[in-house]
Amino acid sequence: MTVFPVNKNLSDYEMIERDFPFYVSINEIRRFFPAHRHDFLECSLVIEGEGYEKINGVNHPMSRGTFTLLLPFQIHEIVTTSQQPLRLFNCMFAMELLIASSKVESSHLRSLLMENQQPYIQFGPEELGPQEQLFAELLREYAGEQPYRKEMLPLRLHELLIRFQRKRLALAKEGNAADQAGRGGFVWPILEYIHYNYREDLSLSELSGRFDIHPTRLSVEIKKHAGINFLHLLHHIRIRHACSLLVATDMSILDIAMEVGFRSYKVFARTFRENKGKTPGEYRREHMQAY
Repeated sequence: MTVFPVNKNLSDYEMIERDFPFYVSINEIRRFFPAHRHDFLECSLVIEGEGYEKINGVNHPMSRGTFTLLLPFQIHEIVTTSQQPLRLFNCMFAMELLIASSKVESSHLRSLLMENQQPYIQFGPEELGPQEQLFAELLREYAGEQPYRKEMLPLRLHELLIRFQRKRLALAKEGNAADQAGRGGFVWPILEYIHYNYREDLSLSELSGRFDIHPTRLSVEIKKHAGINFLHLLHHIRIRHACSLLVATDMSILDIAMEVGFRSYKVFARTFRENKGKTPGEYRREHMQAY
């Protein structure tokens, strides 16, 4: 019997603020965390314990100082091999948050999100201290209520990721970072393009022409990589943005529909109900009451 990995979305986690798709914590894995994939990015830094993580079928070791960056839809699982649990800083965040908090077409972001790179590095003792401190500051900022908290958190996250990418690029230049993420990663640039341009009038045929891939093959690869077909993926990204706008702004529902890429209010309302089980107005009233 084939076992399919669990698909997780940021909206599945009740502790994550509806208008701010970001969460940081310290996690413990005593035995294993089963295979799953999700539509958001995730980075982690091991504090204690030993084990390994399997990403898209390839294992990498985990011990104190291991920093891992997971791109959306990568299938992964973690197994603890030491007597003590694996303890690690963990940060989950939406692609939209990373893009919105950076310059358009940012070179560091483009470099960071290239798929065919080793997804982990090992920080040595001298390098580990500053990275641990950054994660600790990120956690304190997230748990606090300081002014401009939501502006500060992406800045600290970018610094954390830039330090990781600098180290990864240095190792690659030295020839010590073999490509363990797997070849044939042509789908990720397409998924990244969808995340950048979901407000536009995207179609499978337009993407097929832009990336010179036959529509049928493109459809199959998106479904295999993301677990859902192209249209459902596009609607999912748009609806997630709409949920944030419904909670965090007083924009009209029609304006929100147009802002996130729908050209028809009727299609937006139907798609929203199919995804959330309620109308946009009901969603806004329910979540505004919670704040």
